[in-house]
Amino acid sequence: MPSAVPVTNRRGVLAGGAALAALGVVVSACGESPPKPPAAEDLLGPLDEARRDSSLAGAAAAAVGNPPQIAAALTVVATQRAAHARALATEIARAAGKLTSSSSETTSPSPADAAAPPPPAPPLSDVVDSLRTSAESASRLVATSSGYRAGLLGSITASCTAAYQVALVPAGPTP
Repeated sequence: MPSAVPVTNRRGVLAGGAALAALGVVVSACGESPPKPPAAEDLLGPLDEARRDSSLAGAAAAAVGNPPQIAAALTVVATQRAAHARALATEIARAAGKLTSSSSETTSPSPADAAAPPPPAPPLSDVVDSLRTSAESASRLVATSSGYRAGLLGSITASCTAAYQVALVPAGPTP
């Protein structure tokens, strides 16, 4: 009694292989959930640090007794850190889906603030320490971020590091 052996041809094998490959792609795509973007709340710390650094550097720049090149560098640092704060606020608003045409915040001084004497200017070492802390904080977040956010945090890290290691170093004796 002859047995019926199924005959497989090359076309059948190729078609079956293609069907299995397509099935594998569909199954793997359905099994993975899209990665969640890092929470916008992670940027609140660097935002507060940028605002604090800008305020410190601005107050230190206005202090009497700083060499002119240090006062100028502090003014630049204050401006850069204010720009970092605006960029971080914009990214937080974008991530939260609340992006508006203007995300800068303005506050007007209260009458009580006008009558109070200004606080003493912070020493240069306080500005340097604050910038160092900000650079380390942003650097830690770069590792868990991607895309624009990672670039923004990397830029902040580089800017803060350059400020406290290069721009705010008082000129020493020249050889």
